[in-house]
Amino acid sequence: MANKTVCDVQGKCPKATQDIAENTKNRNWTIKKYAYGPMNPDAANPDFWRKKAELFDTDVEEAKTALCGNCSAFDQTDPMLECMAKGLEDKNELTDPWRLIVAGNLGYCQLFHFKCAGSRTCDAWVHGGPLRGC
Repeated sequence: MANKTVCDVQGKCPKATQDIAENTKNRNWTIKKYAYGPMNPDAANPDFWRKKAELFDTDVEEAKTALCGNCSAFDQTDPMLECMAKGLEDKNELTDPWRLIVAGNLGYCQLFHFKCAGSRTCDAWVHGGPLRGC
């Protein structure tokens, strides 16, 4: 069997890209079980980053380089971005979904099934991302 890429197995949009309640449920579970965060990536968050450094047996500065935006589970493939944009569309057209995606550097976490901000991280971070292309 040949190796397949994420682009080869794309089908319909994941439920969490279309359903805010499902997305929030999965995100909140990841916060509790895998320390997804920090809440505000623009704040210093010294306790959050100290815990991540301890988990990965490194220093805080290196821990801060392990972000969702460079995790191999962070899906920013064209089909997934289209799914997220479709799910973010506002029926009254006041919201530009692509502006939200770009502003948050959003991707889809293939490990925990939710829309994820590139400037956050979690305990399951894996080097080698993001997934792009198609």
